[in-house]
Amino acid sequence: MSIIAFLSYVMITSITPGPSNILLMNEARRFGFFGSWKFTSGILTGFAVLGILSGVFTTSLYNWIPIVEPYFKIAGAAYLLYLAWQISMAKGSKKVTGDVQSSFLSGFILQILNVKSILFYLTVLSAFILPFNESLKFVAIYLAITIFLGWMALLLWSGFGSLFKGFFAKHDKSFRLIMCLLLIYSAGTIFSVK
Repeated sequence: MSIIAFLSYVMITSITPGPSNILLMNEARRFGFFGSWKFTSGILTGFAVLGILSGVFTTSLYNWIPIVEPYFKIAGAAYLLYLAWQISMAKGSKKVTGDVQSSFLSGFILQILNVKSILFYLTVLSAFILPFNESLKFVAIYLAITIFLGWMALLLWSGFGSLFKGFFAKHDKSFRLIMCLLLIYSAGTIFSVK
């Protein structure tokens, strides 16, 4: 296995826009880095749990991945389009959207259902880890690296949202439009992932 290819894939895929990154940034924009910590910790926990579950299921069902992957892609694209619609329909009124913080549970569930992350883990496991070594120790080490790098990217997006909170508030409609378009783009790119 090429460690450079593995790390490149994990870092690039983790840092590119996806539902969790975009919603973390939006939550931090609304409530600040620490004010959005419940939601952020839900996302982070969900990402780790999803990685562990993916590792367990992928190693035991390695031969089934090509069969189920197209269904995950369709469900994922539909889910991303739904999130884009939700962001585009959000009202600019601070009374309506500014007072309600997302919970740990909502972040956790969002991440567990995040098809970009599911496909991310399926790809990491089926392309970079399992073809080279199926031992539990090897899989656990590389999944831990994957989870850690994913967490760093998620926290970076949250920090970015918090840092530019004032700028985003000033340009709320443009921000929501860009986030909506990025989610639509993410939905389209799901089908280019092999």
